[in-house]
Amino acid sequence: MQLQTTSGPVPVARQPLDRNGTKHIRLNAALQWAVGLLRRWRERTRSRRQLAGLCHLDDHILKDIGLTRSELLYEANKPFWQ
Repeated sequence: MQLQTTSGPVPVARQPLDRNGTKHIRLNAALQWAVGLLRRWRERTRSRRQLAGLCHLDDHILKDIGLTRSELLYEANKPFWQ
């Protein structure tokens, strides 16, 4: 038995179109991107709140964990989108 090979492009399953004629895959990709962005923003907000909570620690304790007060304040005050 001999195998057949193709030299052209392999056919790809077509995505169904919605009423407006756009592909569902584009909508899914955009939705996944937006959800991922919102998750990153939420995580950054949470981590910056935690950093702000460390501001009450003494300088020698911050030094023990490898932070300076200025680094801590800089990171804690950054906007969530950065």
